Amino acid sequence: MSNLALYPVGLFFVLSAAHFARSRIDSRATARYTCYGTALLGSALLVLAPPTIRAVQGTGVAVLAVPAIVLGDGLRDGAASAIRLLAPALRAADAAAQAGNAEAAGNAARAVHRHEVRGGLALLGAVLGLRLALIAAAAPGLSGEDLTVGPELSARLALAGYTAVGMLHTTVCLVALLRELVRRARAAGPGRLGTGLRLLTGGLVAGLLWNAWSMDDVLRAAATGIQDGPEDTLCAVLGGLCAALIAAGLGSTLWPAAAGAVRGWVHAHRRYRALTPLWRDLHTVLPQIALDPARRLPLPPRDPQFALYRRIIEIHDARLLLRQHCDPRTAQWLDQATRRFPPPCDHAAATAEAAALATALELAASGAVPQAAAPEAVLSAVPGTTATDTMDGEAEHLAHLARVYATCPAVAEVRTRARAERARAASAAGALR
Repeated sequence: MSNLALYPVGLFFVLSAAHFARSRIDSRATARYTCYGTALLGSALLVLAPPTIRAVQGTGVAVLAVPAIVLGDGLRDGAASAIRLLAPALRAADAAAQAGNAEAAGNAARAVHRHEVRGGLALLGAVLGLRLALIAAAAPGLSGEDLTVGPELSARLALAGYTAVGMLHTTVCLVALLRELVRRARAAGPGRLGTGLRLLTGGLVAGLLWNAWSMDDVLRAAATGIQDGPEDTLCAVLGGLCAALIAAGLGSTLWPAAAGAVRGWVHAHRRYRALTPLWRDLHTVLPQIALDPARRLPLPPRDPQFALYRRIIEIHDARLLLRQHCDPRTAQWLDQATRRFPPPCDHAAATAEAAALATALELAASGAVPQAAAPEAVLSAVPGTTATDTMDGEAEHLAHLARVYATCPAVAEVRTRARAERARAASAAGALR
């Protein structure tokens, strides 16, 4: 099971890259290098995991296992180089933020980036070229999960040098970013941002320890001509610690906003579901209110906030259409019903509006023409006269109205009375014909 531990660590970094690719970080360079670094590091861990190397060996072309290890090491070198470029990207972002002239700041930032990127790419190219030359000189084979070379001193030193060059390059890159994060953490002081920066600093320290463990491979290769090919269990532990600290550092600044977004999503979804019984009855009688007629499946909305807004609009449209179907006898029927089923005081207004909706729906469903009444009598029975200033207030009001509409016994009795009156009128009309 310990051999599988690198997979969740690698997947964490790959998924983090996907997050940063969609992030709204002010500095595009910062987001880009963060994305590159996490994607390359996660890919390297997935390639260098022992089960991956064993799977390559099991393909019948065992000679591909050594190039797979070299590929994983190269991906890790690329990740280290991208991490190193984060430091000047952060400094350039600070300079752009502090400058009053955005254009001048942008030009200065681009100049810094060009210089740093050229230097970083030159260093990465030199490291990759040197490591390829050393691994070619060593010409290792694979015994189990270990890289092995012949007993010659040159082969052993070449294998040790291959690992040492990668370790030193990664150390230089991590230290460059570590110094920048330490400076920022000191400037930030106590608080959420400072805590996040200190946790990120701890993650980089864990990464340095993780990288320093390669010294064991250097010494072992120089002495015996054998070194671990894929990552071992201790690397998985240090990698997990590094990932956990980085996640905690990011989370200390991102979790409050993320938690607020999740709470907003849940709140909007609950309100959306609360409006469903009322909306369903309205839509059954007035299908033209649907702004998205193609949506038929009762699936949760992908964007409940937008779906809630659309549902509120649809209910408002239905209430406007039902104005012409208001029955002036609703007040009388409701008065009789509330004598039997008195609603709570805070439900009185919602009960009156829900009863008006119920009778108007029955009249609209039957296609009957409402009885003539004085304008003030009709207006008193018009549903939807309660107004609110915000969408949240309107959603809360409609959710309360929907609950009363679906559960209030007085509203149910008014609905039954209206249905009976419609049936009686239809029977009388049929008898006259």
